[in-house]
Amino acid sequence: MKPVFTILCCCSLLPCVGIASAEGERSARADALFRQGQALLEANKLEAACAKFEASQAQETGLGTLLHLGDCYERTGRTASAWHAFLEAEAVARTKKDTERQQIATDRVAALEPKLSRVVFVVPSTSRVPGLTVRLGENTIPAGTWGSIIPVDAGIQHITVAAKGHRSWQLDLAVARDAHEYRVNIPTLTPDVAPNSDRRNAIRTAGVITGGAGIAGIGAGAVFSALSHNADDASTCARGVVQCAPNGSAKSRYSDAATVSFAVGGTLLATGITLWVLAPAADNKEKNAPLRVAARVAGEGGRLQLEGVW
Repeated sequence: MKPVFTILCCCSLLPCVGIASAEGERSARADALFRQGQALLEANKLEAACAKFEASQAQETGLGTLLHLGDCYERTGRTASAWHAFLEAEAVARTKKDTERQQIATDRVAALEPKLSRVVFVVPSTSRVPGLTVRLGENTIPAGTWGSIIPVDAGIQHITVAAKGHRSWQLDLAVARDAHEYRVNIPTLTPDVAPNSDRRNAIRTAGVITGGAGIAGIGAGAVFSALSHNADDASTCARGVVQCAPNGSAKSRYSDAATVSFAVGGTLLATGITLWVLAPAADNKEKNAPLRVAARVAGEGGRLQLEGVW
């Protein structure tokens, strides 16, 4: 039993070995990127160096990486980014009880604060529609920090304000290198009403009215058709009245009226259906399915033919 026990113990360690191996690889990649960043920084290739330090930090949080990243940001004029990096380095150093590098980070934070440009997002209650989001570049500004001072880097800062069902609002804010405070007043967003909605409603209303008139016309045609048949029925004469005979002229008039009513009613109904179906959609997408409507008059009455896909 002893050999079996040994095998089980070794197997139980395999997941730990796998995790340690992955962490080791990540740490090695972070270290390699950090060294590349140092070399680029010494060569004064600042933008490339900052990118390497950022990639190293994404692989593994390192106190040295944060300090170098903050220094790189400051050299490129990104004072707010440098300030954030040194603040994070200060917190990491405090956790590690590294008092020497904590003091370095603290001093760098204090030195940067007078140089910071800041922005304040002023969002009045009338602008706070449901789902409102305020974005500064790629970052979403939490609602809890609206009205607070937010450090920003110099350069063009793209601001986007959006909410579902409303038209978005955008602003490119030019931030100066020397310390400035900018107040951005967020306007009330305009509801995003589809341009076709009013036109669509008007066309569909016209379709309903026209279709209703068409149904009434078809109903009148049915009445005239019934009257035409009754005019040809000898049983409508009273018994014993020899002079009574079917009225041919009345039959002809009713038949003509029925034909016209069916034709006009069918045409109006077809027109109403066409208006309803082809009304532009609210999302501005027109219906492009073919639709053919035909109302024909035959000897025995009208015929409505409607073909299409919708």
